[in-house]
Amino acid sequence: MSRFLIITLSLLLTGCTTGQLYYVDQSGTRTLACDVEFIGLPSVDKYAVEYALSLCAKSAVKKGFTTEQSHLLQVDTTIPNAPCNSTWTHQLAKQQYQQDILSKKEYGYIIAHIDLGLATLNECT
Repeated sequence: MSRFLIITLSLLLTGCTTGQLYYVDQSGTRTLACDVEFIGLPSVDKYAVEYALSLCAKSAVKKGFTTEQSHLLQVDTTIPNAPCNSTWTHQLAKQQYQQDILSKKEYGYIIAHIDLGLATLNECT
């Protein structure tokens, strides 16, 4: 019985954080634009979802659509630069987060940035 309880509690504690963004076109049709999911630390993943949905909302508006989640248009999606001559990776971001160099929000934004394929080399001169 205790093994079952431990497994059940483990499953409840490891969850995923999800979010969806819908846009409305000129004819009033509501369409799913983005459906995101991050699995890891819920306190960090909520920021990853916010980052991804904000970028999605901004993209939809640039295309002439409107969104019910207009607050996402005001989100500052700026992330810290990776260290000189580095690219953000999950390992590097986790290391800097564990060393308290990154906040939960910055870490979550960087995770989403990486997962969306946006991470590039930070060339310092």
